Amino acid sequence: MNPIISAMLKFAILGTLGEIVAKLLARKRLLFTHMLYSMLVWALLGAVIKFMFVGFDGFVEELTAHSYLPNGRIWIAFFKSVFINLLFGPWLVVGHRFLDNLVVQPFRIKTEGLKGALLTLLWFWIPAHTVTFSLPPDKRITLAAVWSFVLGLILGIFANVKAFSRPSSR
Repeated sequence: MNPIISAMLKFAILGTLGEIVAKLLARKRLLFTHMLYSMLVWALLGAVIKFMFVGFDGFVEELTAHSYLPNGRIWIAFFKSVFINLLFGPWLVVGHRFLDNLVVQPFRIKTEGLKGALLTLLWFWIPAHTVTFSLPPDKRITLAAVWSFVLGLILGIFANVKAFSRPSSR
């Protein structure tokens, strides 16, 4: 199968499944049309992420070949993760937010929670993608799509715990 189509399918399924689980855990309403749109957004993101994985792979390999970065499998995986998450990650987060809100509020980016979403690049995505980039290239997109599901699960659990810890209004 074409690697771009494969990435689109993996992200459409796992990314959307992560959103579904997060909404269920946070006890939010699920709309079928929203889930279909979400699958389309995740498919688009999957294609872009596949391109970026290949591009940053070459970027870091070239820097390593010129001795600008330390060599070694873990170092290379770490720097691929750092560069992709710091140089491309913010654009992906904002772009994802824009696409998620395109139907509800066209051409507006909902800024509520954006800081937290950007911080996931540091506490979640850099460590997760360090593991991802230590794998052979043909396994990376699958794990990245699984990580999207895992992050949805973590955020859903966090939202659920946060909702239970709020004082009740009587």
